[in-house]
Amino acid sequence: MAEKESKLVTLPISRIKTIMKTSPEVSSIGQEAILLVTKATELFIADFALKAHERETEGPKKLTYRDLAEVVGDTEPMQFLADVLPPKIVALDYIRARKAKAEEEAAKLAAARLEATSR
Repeated sequence: MAEKESKLVTLPISRIKTIMKTSPEVSSIGQEAILLVTKATELFIADFALKAHERETEGPKKLTYRDLAEVVGDTEPMQFLADVLPPKIVALDYIRARKAKAEEEAAKLAAARLEATSR
């Protein structure tokens, strides 16, 4: 039976079982449950990859981190992956954004001081 099951799925069933057993709520797992979770995982990965492939930005047949992160950011059911696949930001863009925010806050503070002194 194990040979039949391994033909139904491509992910290693033993690895899925090990991951499932890491949950403290799980004491024993039936073979059918392991097979179902393995197949569901494969279908999820395939769907995720297809959605990301539709958005690919780097050219034909090249799936990038950015494509995956966009799917996570734009698709409500995928929001649970936001911590795992956050949008990538280039260091220079991050520095510019922080500088702009600091300048904006400084301008607000200066305006508040000016208003307080004019009263």
